Amino acid sequence: MNDYIGTGWSFPPHFNKYTGNVDMVSGRDEIEDSLRILFSTNLKERLFHPDFGCDLRRFNFSNNNNATILRIQSLVSSNIKEYEPRIILNSVNVNVDELLDGKFVIHIEYTIKNTNSKYNMVYPYYM
Repeated sequence: MNDYIGTGWSFPPHFNKYTGNVDMVSGRDEIEDSLRILFSTNLKERLFHPDFGCDLRRFNFSNNNNATILRIQSLVSSNIKEYEPRIILNSVNVNVDELLDGKFVIHIEYTIKNTNSKYNMVYPYYM
């Protein structure tokens, strides 16, 4: 399974103080770390991949209405489908109940393609 999913650095990177090596993750943890990177990256932040990232900061001063929620859902969904080929995206929901406290919460449900295992992930975005 991990051959298909891969192994990579933990996010945020953490170094083992005893060995000096970077902590590695694989499986579901690798996928969810990749999704967190995708969600937290702004457009043009990566020199050789300027289109990578969800650029959620553009919604910092948006109106709290259904149109904004649908735009966030669409943006997250299209970015996951483009940049995370190891999963099948089942659903994306955005909860704005805590928007006045400065955050919205993205709930995603996904299936890992090679194992057909279903998982969910919650990503709080703080403005």
